[in-house]
Amino acid sequence: MPKTMRTLLLVTFFGLMAYVPSAVAGDIAGTIGVAKPEQAVVYLQTVAGNFAAGRAQMDQRGKMFLPYVLPVLKGTTVEFRNGDDLQHNVFGIGAEEFNLGTFGKGGVREHTFNKLGEVTLLCNVHPEMEGHILVLQNPFFSKPGADGKFHIANVPAGDYVLEAWYADKIKKQNVKVAANGTVTVSF
Repeated sequence: MPKTMRTLLLVTFFGLMAYVPSAVAGDIAGTIGVAKPEQAVVYLQTVAGNFAAGRAQMDQRGKMFLPYVLPVLKGTTVEFRNGDDLQHNVFGIGAEEFNLGTFGKGGVREHTFNKLGEVTLLCNVHPEMEGHILVLQNPFFSKPGADGKFHIANVPAGDYVLEAWYADKIKKQNVKVAANGTVTVSF
């Protein structure tokens, strides 16, 4: 077989393989019953594979961290932006500790999150400010809407531990995701 034909067949084979995971993946959908569900995160504890981190953003406006909780993949760089007409500080405690110093309106500081777990964000200028970063192992997570509904799409078939984080508390459930269809879960 000529080398170009073999190369074409390999490219075609691997191109088709890229579509296979969607054929053997299901969804997880459900609800979480808490006071402010939009401040919760529902995620799979561990999923086999390597996942590419990226960039995310968290704002400081009205003396609040927005969003209140931000789920990110391990290795993600988060930009912290000051949108207030006053000085702010960002420091983190918990799974990863850091201090980005104090900066004024329009200022931006960055931090790359390399340790799994919860990081509580605080401002030493305004002690009433609090936010959270959840550093996760995989991209299979969802932030519920105000109605408490969440949806995690294209989860590879298998058995998993599904976690719901809310106000520094975690609830867990075992779930079995089939090769297609949707698993329904309630917290």
